[in-house]
Formats: sequence, structure tokens, C-alpha cells
Amino acid sequence: MTRNIIQFCLVASAVLISAPAVAGSLENLERERSIMVSHLLDADLNVAQRQEKIAFSKRRLADLERIALNDKALKESRSPLVLKVFKNYEMSFLVHSAAESGRSMSTHWLEGVGLSTSDLMNARSIP
Repeated sequence: MTRNIIQFCLVASAVLISAPAVAGSLENLERERSIMVSHLLDADLNVAQRQEKIAFSKRRLADLERIALNDKALKESRSPLVLKVFKNYEMSFLVHSAAESGRSMSTHWLEGVGLSTSDLMNARSIP
């Protein structure tokens, strides 16, 4: 019996390891948005590096947002994730909502989380 359990565990782990990881359009969008935010907040980047990384993320985000907005499966889904993403459109679809508001993506995100330019200018770095 122990041998059967061990064999089952080995087979199950082999199947799980060999199965490709499949991420949906919203998961990919969430991942890319978090990468963009990490670039925005990375204290080790200079201004030029930050702008370059954010510009790259903006292009990727625009594509991923279009994919999510056109995903027919999402339009028919009532999952909590889908409902949350579309309820929080302003923060979920940063490129589109920033363009609609006439602000940069960075400014749009920072204001969306409650930070203003004066807040940032008054902030102090903690060593």
C-alpha cells in the first residue's frame, strides 16, 4: 500500500511539473501592471532608466488591456476577479484610463492610490 501511495505521488508530481502554466488575460495584465509599479517605485533606477522601463511596460500593458477588454470569456464571466477588475477599471486598465483622463500612466496610478505631487515632494527617504 505504501508503494502505491509513493507511485501515485511520483506520477502526480510528474504530471503537475510537466503541465504548462496557463495564465488568463487578467492574470497577465495583473502581472505586467505590478512590474510597471515596481519600476515606478524602484529607488535604484535613475530617471532615464525608470522612463525606459515604464515606456516598455506601457506598450505591453496597452496590448494586454486590449486583449482583456476583447476577451469574450471575461464578458460572460461572473467570477470575483473579473467583477473586481471591471469595477476598478481606473486602476485595472491603467493605459486606457490614463489616456481618457489626459494624464500620464504614472501620475494616474499615483493619484489613484492617493499620492499627490506635493506628497511625493515632501517625502523623505529612509536609509
